[in-house]
Amino acid sequence: MAKRIFLFPGFGENAEAYDPLIPYLKGYEIKYVDYRKVLSQIPFFNINGFEIAKVIIQHYGIQPEDKLVGHSTGGYFSFLIREIIGNEICMIAGFSDCAKVVHPFSHSWLTTPLLSITGFTKSVYARKYMLDKVKGKPIAAPMERAMLQMKDFNNIELFKISMVLALDEKPISPLPSPLRIHSKTDKLVRLPDEPYVEVEGGHFPMDLDIHGVVKAMQDFLA
Repeated sequence: MAKRIFLFPGFGENAEAYDPLIPYLKGYEIKYVDYRKVLSQIPFFNINGFEIAKVIIQHYGIQPEDKLVGHSTGGYFSFLIREIIGNEICMIAGFSDCAKVVHPFSHSWLTTPLLSITGFTKSVYARKYMLDKVKGKPIAAPMERAMLQMKDFNNIELFKISMVLALDEKPISPLPSPLRIHSKTDKLVRLPDEPYVEVEGGHFPMDLDIHGVVKAMQDFLA
């Protein structure tokens, strides 16, 4: 039986975010995590990352021997699952401290949840605002793709994820730091304090430096 690897997309993303990586996951049974399938089970009075992680584990039947790969916010959820059941994980442009997240529309942590519940984060105006910042740069294409994918989420689902990012505190982990892959030009997630492997591509290294990402994952995927 093939080893299983679970792929966690970022905020508002879907499985397409991993298209560049898929050809390199030979020998693995690939599983995608869709947050929409679990967020309805999270009550408003108990929105936190660990509760979402527990529901993801139960819903997808994740076992300790499964490997987890998380992009951006997906890295955070994979980190929390590791804290619960001890998986080997790889975080690509991810974080284990929500304070590392850059809120592009404001410096206030409350702005993103408010914009999410009103639907602004998936609006054409938000997309134009973000894309104008990277106009003519290679990162524009994956950023536009990610923002277009947000329309598949309803406002409540995006609100719940953004509240996790706004309210969660950095977990104190007894485990060694996992594999972290990060670009110094990432404008959406600040560099980790922990050791990391440097790649190119800003917040979307799987699109813009897939060879660097795969090289960094060589031992992880062995």
